[in-house]
Amino acid sequence: MRSVSAAGRVAAIAAVVLAVVLVAVLLFRGTTDDYQVKAEFLNASQLVKGNLVQVGGTKAGSVKEIDMTEDGRALVTLQIDDQYEPLRKGTQAIIRQASLSGIANRYVDLQLAPGTSKETYDSGEVIRADDTTTSVDLDQLFDVFDKDTRDALQAFFR
Repeated sequence: MRSVSAAGRVAAIAAVVLAVVLVAVLLFRGTTDDYQVKAEFLNASQLVKGNLVQVGGTKAGSVKEIDMTEDGRALVTLQIDDQYEPLRKGTQAIIRQASLSGIANRYVDLQLAPGTSKETYDSGEVIRADDTTTSVDLDQLFDVFDKDTRDALQAFFR
């Protein structure tokens, strides 16, 4: 019978530990190298972390974080898939509703800038509010009417 020396056992254990550490690093490494841009909206319009980012109806990323700026606007961090990076300057970001049947069923629709635009957004750069559009909720629409008009509309729909 063949015996394994102590040095051989230590080397085998060290190789297994090294392999486990390497796999863990590859699986759990941070997403710091991912391409992300931020978009400044007047409000988050019921957008939540994890909502889709789409280009022409195709998944192009996801909402990673929603913060607030000092002046009360929503600052939404968008993680963009590799095939759409880098976004060209002039890209429009619009918060849209997927349907009327839910509350937090929003997504960010990116309308890419024309191919003639040479400047691009660096990772972490902000798409300013001039290039974003926030969806309008029905409640906001009815808020423009005074109380008497709202009551009359409510009676009409009943």
